[in-house]
Amino acid sequence: MRINLTDNNIGQVKAGIFLRKDVSALFPIADKTIAQLCHENENLLIFPYSIEDSDDKVGEASVMTILNTSDPEKVRITTGNVMGFIGVGNLQIKIKSRFDEGRDDYLLHYMLQKVFSFNLFDLNHNNEKEDVFDFIMFMFPHLLRNAMRQGIYREYQNFKHNDSKLKGTIDWGRHIAQNIPFAGNVAYSTREYSYDNDMTELIRHTIEFMKSKRYGQSVLGLDQETIDNVISIISLTPSYNKNERGAIIGKNLRHKSHPYYTEYQPLQCLCLQILRMEEVKYGETDEEICGILFDGAWLWEEYLNTILQKEGFKHPENKKHKGGIYLFEDHSGIRYPDFYKDDIVLDAKYKKLESYEKVSKVNRNDLHQLITYITNLQASKGVFIAPLTERQQKIPKSRLKDSSASLYILGIEICHTSTSYADFCEKMKAKEAYFVDTLRQL
Repeated sequence: MRINLTDNNIGQVKAGIFLRKDVSALFPIADKTIAQLCHENENLLIFPYSIEDSDDKVGEASVMTILNTSDPEKVRITTGNVMGFIGVGNLQIKIKSRFDEGRDDYLLHYMLQKVFSFNLFDLNHNNEKEDVFDFIMFMFPHLLRNAMRQGIYREYQNFKHNDSKLKGTIDWGRHIAQNIPFAGNVAYSTREYSYDNDMTELIRHTIEFMKSKRYGQSVLGLDQETIDNVISIISLTPSYNKNERGAIIGKNLRHKSHPYYTEYQPLQCLCLQILRMEEVKYGETDEEICGILFDGAWLWEEYLNTILQKEGFKHPENKKHKGGIYLFEDHSGIRYPDFYKDDIVLDAKYKKLESYEKVSKVNRNDLHQLITYITNLQASKGVFIAPLTERQQKIPKSRLKDSSASLYILGIEICHTSTSYADFCEKMKAKEAYFVDTLRQL
């Protein structure tokens, strides 16, 4: 069974109503925090992957909450700030952006396309399962790039030899079976630090699997770095055997945690998901949770960065401790504004702010945070950037008391009139250009 939801649907009274018996598999995970679910289910992948580093504390939120209704046979599922896909046993849930309309979650795919730098102009919405598979596959180059930048994964492997160059431990049983009468060879085993291991073999199997799929070859040729990474993995896995795919998957079911190769764990998780999409199960249970989810606030901010970096805005990175500002002269009280340059600070908000006629209506904590940033940077403009359902006729502006600085609410209109995904992309480019022009004129 598949059910479709939107994120942050708590205000939609009639949304998310289902028969209790149809969604009973969700009861064990309802109200659990995302951090807890990720800890209990290694096949659930959440972006940003280091949820503890997220400014929005996405790990403390829940994916969904199940509420009783006036009908004892029905329940209501409310969602939080995450989008994506999650499966529990045979039940599959698709959570799209509330800023989209209709059944085609073009906005989620478009933001992912921009953030992860892949090109997609066709979505197979007639087959949602295949669409989800394509979507997961597009994450592969990004995670492979992050992992390979830490170096090629190496670990100790046991190798069996039978030659005259003895340099390990003699395997007497194998030696007697293979080398009697003695002809000069000795059967022995060595333990070596090798690039050809269970992890790199899993990546190799994923690469070969993707080559046979729609979009797969183009995804693997996304850019030169991806091409080079694929070539490296292929050259370093000489023992690859297509018939051993099941065995390699089985050896990777226990996720590896390495103090140095930290970026390989999310890659390992994604590879397993890709290889399992064909309904081939290896040790899964009906209660196991898998999926890929995105924090809406994080994704909106990273999407804006693809536009604003071309305008010269700085985008501090909290996770990498880069680009922060200090509130105090002794370099304490570090903070990370979303975007800033010259005399303007921008704060990305994945919220519905377009109905506000006055900036003072914005959440008080958001106001205090933006005021802190513009005060510290001595900026004259602070702007909240949010998604819009229609073009702004008037941009809310409020001047701070006893100050020359003003706060604004600005946004990017989300297209609702597209006839296809390609059409959606083209119209969004025009709306982004209008947003940039408006921002320049503030």
